Amino acid sequence: MNRPVSGCMRQAGQRGQVLALGLPLLGVLAAVLVVLHGLGRTVEARARLTHAADAAAYSGALAQARQLNFLAYANRAQIAHQIAMAHLVTLGASLAFADTLAGQRRRNNPPGHLLASLFGRDVGQAYRAARADLPAQRDLARLYAEHERVAHAVLAAGSAAAVAGLPAERERLMRAVLRDNYAGEAAASQPVPRLLHDGWPGYVRRRTATRGVGVWSAVEQAAQRYGFLDRRDGTRHSAVPPNAQCPASPHALRRRGSTWLDAQGHWGALDTQSFHSSRWNRWAGCYYREYSMGWGAVLETDAKPPAEVEYAKDPPSDFTTLDFWRWVKQSTSWSLGAGVATPLANSYALAQGRRWPGQGVPDDYEVVNGALPLRFVLAVRQHLGAMARTPARGQPVAPEGSRGERRTITVTTAAETYFARPSGRAGDHDELATLFRPYWQARLSAEPAPRAPQSGEAP
Repeated sequence: MNRPVSGCMRQAGQRGQVLALGLPLLGVLAAVLVVLHGLGRTVEARARLTHAADAAAYSGALAQARQLNFLAYANRAQIAHQIAMAHLVTLGASLAFADTLAGQRRRNNPPGHLLASLFGRDVGQAYRAARADLPAQRDLARLYAEHERVAHAVLAAGSAAAVAGLPAERERLMRAVLRDNYAGEAAASQPVPRLLHDGWPGYVRRRTATRGVGVWSAVEQAAQRYGFLDRRDGTRHSAVPPNAQCPASPHALRRRGSTWLDAQGHWGALDTQSFHSSRWNRWAGCYYREYSMGWGAVLETDAKPPAEVEYAKDPPSDFTTLDFWRWVKQSTSWSLGAGVATPLANSYALAQGRRWPGQGVPDDYEVVNGALPLRFVLAVRQHLGAMARTPARGQPVAPEGSRGERRTITVTTAAETYFARPSGRAGDHDELATLFRPYWQARLSAEPAPRAPQSGEAP
């Protein structure tokens, strides 16, 4: 016989049905939360890695800017050293000139009173005041050698080292920035940088020292600003002709001097002074007998005098047994009557000249195309499982042995070094990008096109 089911029994039979339906829903919800949590951690990790990569890239561009600015300062310093060396050889030639002038005065050849009567008392007083200073000449030679050492062993060597070492220095700095951004983590957890594109190879080239180019050209232009390095020429004539046969040829006192940079980039300086006595004989006619009063020359070891300097390689030490005019006609191509130089004094100066060791104007560096920024593209890769495990730092945590440890994220950034004057120029003229002006700066560049994730990488 069927018995009616009570309400209590029906309620008891329905218990647990909602739980059966809710558990799968909770499982799905939990899975969604896990996925969202993991995705959030990945996004956070990517954002952090992006900031670190941008900082590293900017630091790399800054390293490039520092090296290019160093090359600019080195080139400018080379110009300053070369100008200092030009002044030193000029001073050296002047002191050597004073030394020989004092020697001629002591020998009374030519007599001081004769010079004073022909060319004025000031000439005689200057002749009598000539003094030798050998210690000063040695000091100048020592200073010249120090400038030469700095120019080649310090500046030129430093520039070469900067160019050769820039890639390594840039990478070292970028790795240091990434390491600092992930300080306290294991070595395996450190992001790894890799250059996808590098504009450095071929951006700077070394130029052999050449007249009219680079440092050499800048030195020649700078030397023109110093009157001390100009020609030191002066001529004074006697008031009365010495004889009736040569009324147009008065006695002459000629002072000559010059400083030069020869075709091989070596410095030299020459200072001379001669008394040119007007003479006549039936064989030579009117001519000038040169009496060398003072001479001095300082040249680098391999330096050569300019082509316009007249001189003989082996001049006689005196002419007591030799006619001056006859020797000139037989051994030289000098003009006896119309000359304006001091060839005999030049000959003595170059034969007895002091030779200072020197390697010449050094090579320099210049950008090949400074209008284009020096750009590189950097990719930084990190294992997802290498994320920091310190919850206090807000870092995502991956369980040990999970698949996430084998996945990676990669971000790409770009930076560049460019040339720009910090403040504008009058007229808003564009500044020529060169390694003679330290106006190189750094900035992040437009990022390259996004790259599709590779196998094993997180999106």
